[in-house]
Amino acid sequence: MPDEIKIIDADLSRADHQNAIVAMLDVFMRDPEDDGTPLSEEAKRELIPGLRAHPACYVFLAYSGDAPVGFSICFLGFSTFNARPLLNIHDIFVDSSVRGKGIGRTLLDRIESKARELNCCRLTLEVREDNVVARGLYRNFGFDRATAGAKKVPMEFWRKPL
Repeated sequence: MPDEIKIIDADLSRADHQNAIVAMLDVFMRDPEDDGTPLSEEAKRELIPGLRAHPACYVFLAYSGDAPVGFSICFLGFSTFNARPLLNIHDIFVDSSVRGKGIGRTLLDRIESKARELNCCRLTLEVREDNVVARGLYRNFGFDRATAGAKKVPMEFWRKPL
């Protein structure tokens, strides 16, 4: 019988939670479907202090028994149009060995619960266009493509490296 999946709010002062987050983010980054590049040593060193210093960071860990199998890192933002907070899912990851077992959905349930506790008006995330499985999960969970205005003009995610 498989172990029960539990989602917990990470405690960034706990070494086991810190280690789980860094290790899983490294696995996430090494995924050939993504960048395939390991997390740099500098990022490994600076990740937890950076998250702990961020005033509006929420980290969730998924466990199967005692083993971490997934995580999400979210940041609280603010919708000026709705004058309410929003919760951005910056990272969400489930280990490939346990995908397809509902862990991503369970993480999303916990994230939505936290967003409702915080009186958020919406959840946001970014997803690669070629990540068909994740897009299907998000669509089934109630996400849709961001649009603007009455004409529902599709929005794009832009960035400028600094």
